[in-house]
Amino acid sequence: MRAVRPAAGIVDLLLEFVSIPSVSKDEARLADRIAGICREAGVAVERRGRNVVARRGEGGPCLLLNSHLDTVPPVEGWSADPWTPRFEGDRLIGLGSNDAKASVASMLEAFLTAPLPASATLLLAATCDEETGGEGLEKLVGELSFDAAIVGEPNGFAVAVSQKGLVKLRVAARGRAGHAARPHLSDNAITRSARDALAIEALRFDAEDPFLGRPTAAVTMIRGGVKSNVVPDRCELTVDARTIPAFDNDAMIAAIRGAVSAEVEVLSSRLKPVAGDPGSRIAHAALAAVPGKGATGFPSVSDLAHLRGRPAIVFGPGTPEQSHRADESISVEALQAAPEIYRRTIAAYFQ
Repeated sequence: MRAVRPAAGIVDLLLEFVSIPSVSKDEARLADRIAGICREAGVAVERRGRNVVARRGEGGPCLLLNSHLDTVPPVEGWSADPWTPRFEGDRLIGLGSNDAKASVASMLEAFLTAPLPASATLLLAATCDEETGGEGLEKLVGELSFDAAIVGEPNGFAVAVSQKGLVKLRVAARGRAGHAARPHLSDNAITRSARDALAIEALRFDAEDPFLGRPTAAVTMIRGGVKSNVVPDRCELTVDARTIPAFDNDAMIAAIRGAVSAEVEVLSSRLKPVAGDPGSRIAHAALAAVPGKGATGFPSVSDLAHLRGRPAIVFGPGTPEQSHRADESISVEALQAAPEIYRRTIAAYFQ
């Protein structure tokens, strides 16, 4: 099947997408624009909630291209309006330019322009709520039929076949309140939490993954105390733990419960680690498109978590270091190369 006409130059396309604010839950306007581009190109497309699903070709196999429309809210420190994209040297600056609108724009361009064989289907799912969870690919995946998938995230087109899982915990120490002038008559919950924080920091994990390394657990927030002269009876730690297939979410929860004296509440454990297959057809296709690279893992979390059990990779332009920061940016050179990398991957997959 011949390619259809591209929507626009990739740089212009990303400039337009960045200029449309799409913080999680507010993706509708960007979804409308992407659906409109697909309709103008004569491609079958539909809106499902704040998601866009487009299809080219027919028959099998079917390859899904997925990336997310939503961004985090702008953090402090932006030097100019986050939604007015601008250039600085070889960098295109704007909220979402790196995470992950460069992937969205590049996938859209490749989706519209990649030649397809007579029997092949290409799906594009530009989805919402990746940053927060909810109504995006996590919900949509059960409605889609496909054989393999590429998840577009900024990882410098590393071929990531595996991904760490995520556990969020609240560790709540309870003590006995009292006057700060007589601390020996009280039981200081902050002191209890301090011991628990050190116990979590001292955890050592023997399990190791060839693509993901070892699990990690970090205390990232602490809340305790009501007044300077009151010994507190409650203190809470928030723990962020990253897991691997050989030491999964349940094992991590058990390890932290065994290390601390306080009550442990599981805030989130739905994002499980993904053990991918570097020998899968989609991994081989991506490796053929970026010669010299080997299979690796994705140390953060992405919508790959919702594709467990299906051949899939994380694979996209940009760098993780630019995500969720002030003056987020992407290299124009990397952006311009991205649609062709996706096209080569699509061609190799359908060979």
